[in-house]
Parts: sequence; C-alpha cells; structure tokens
Amino acid sequence: MALPHPLRPYPPLIVNAALTGMVPRRNRVPHVPVTAEAIVDDAVACHRAGAAIVHLHARDAAEDPTWRREAYAEFVPEIRRRCPGLVACVTTSGRTFGALEQRADVLELEGDAKPDMASLTLGSLNFRDGPSVNSLDTVRALATRMRERGIKPELEVFDLGMAYLAGMLLEEGLLEPPLYVNVLLGSINSAPARADALAQLGRELPDGSGWAAAGLGGFQLPANGLAVFMGGHVRTGLEDNPWWDYESREPASNPRLVARVAALAELAGRRVATADEARDALGLALVPAA
Repeated sequence: MALPHPLRPYPPLIVNAALTGMVPRRNRVPHVPVTAEAIVDDAVACHRAGAAIVHLHARDAAEDPTWRREAYAEFVPEIRRRCPGLVACVTTSGRTFGALEQRADVLELEGDAKPDMASLTLGSLNFRDGPSVNSLDTVRALATRMRERGIKPELEVFDLGMAYLAGMLLEEGLLEPPLYVNVLLGSINSAPARADALAQLGRELPDGSGWAAAGLGGFQLPANGLAVFMGGHVRTGLEDNPWWDYESREPASNPRLVARVAALAELAGRRVATADEARDALGLALVPAA
C-alpha cells in the first residue's frame, strides 16, 4: 500500500483551462474568447496564472463552433510560440457535430499546429440543451486515430459507466498509460458534485490514472476545491461555468478562474505544476528550451 499524504505528498497541481467550449456566446458570457486572437491571449494569460493545459475549441466568424482543422491552425501555433511547453488539447466533442470525419478532422493537424492532446468523451449523455452522442464505435475510432497520430486522449468521464469503459479500452490496447481523466460533475445527466461521487469515480478508474475534477455551472468551485484537497488535479474555465459568483451572476474570466484555483492550491500546501511537470506526468515529450 502506498504511503498516505503527507508521507507521500500530493503531486504538483495540474490546472487545465477550458477556455471557450461549444456553448458560451459573448452576448451572455462577455469574456469568453471566440476569435483566434482572443483565444491566444486568454491562453497566455491563463498560463501565466498557473494553467499547464489549455483545452481548446474553435469558433467561426458567427461564433458558432467549427470542427475544421484550419480554424485551429489559426491559434494553436501562436499559443506554442508565446507559451513554449504549454499543453495544447483540442476537442473532438460530439455535442454539435456527430460525424466521425468531422470530429476527427482536428487530429490531422501537422507541425506546430498538431495538438498534444484531444478530448475523448467515453459515452453518451444529455445536457440541458440536447444530447452528446458518443457510440462505442465512435469512441473506439477516435481513440485509434489518436493512438496512430501520437496524440494523447484527454478522457472525459461523467459517470461510472464511462470510468469502466476507460479500463476496457486500456485492456484492448486503444489507450496507453498513463491515462489522464477529466471527471465532470454536477450536470443533469452526470454524477453529482459531491465528495463521495468523486471518490467513487476515482476508485473505479484504472490504477495509476491521473484525474482532474470539473464542476459544471455553480458546482465549479466546490468540485475544484474537492480535487485540490483530495490530491487530484483541476479543470476550470468558462466552458464549464460563466460566473465568478453564481448567486450574483458576476461574470468570470478564464485567467481569474485559474488564479482562484492557484489560491486554493496555496491553501492546501500544493505547488501548481509547471508545463514541463505536467508533460512529465502525462507522458508527453518535453519542449526543448529555445
């Protein structure tokens, strides 16, 4: 049995900033970045505040989500130029686009635009505005393409069934350790944002998995706090929650949300991980110093 904290201290806290998402619009979420320039600026600011990973969605000129790789090529290389080492994770979400070839298009980026990671949701679920459909065939196909392209999956888990599937895909050889899992809590069709639910999900993940907790809407801060104090990692950002204070509806910004997590880490006596430390924990290649 592994020694408990503090004899075996918690690892440095990896902060993942989910900047844009599929849903927020500037008319309701004034600080959400939707242009390539704004996404780059937010990524840089979040990195300075403590983020080691940025979870990226692209939008078109009308602010609608787009799956086209060319849209990602407008900002991923510039993020790399301005933040060497920062882990770039792109989405393959089925929330808006269902066709495999659309969802996998971003995985074909090359050179400085090639992502380090890509999201992989391990099952279907309902959101308030509609379903996110992820058949087993689609999940396996996306995992296969990520493995072939050398892109690490960022596993998205909303309930126990998805946690079990992570283990099955690992046994099938479609996933390679170390696994990294976002546990998303507090939606109408997910596990609840409670410590017991988070602990159970963590126990059911394959041994050695790294996990981060995200809370949706008003559950963001409680879920982030649970993860910090339970030894996990954190996903935060405007994709999951538009408000700094959910009761007053004060608008949040991505850098401010990252800074709040860094303050929680300081209270917990945990260092915030650097991008290099995150890369080492995730099994990603380090970026040579300039």
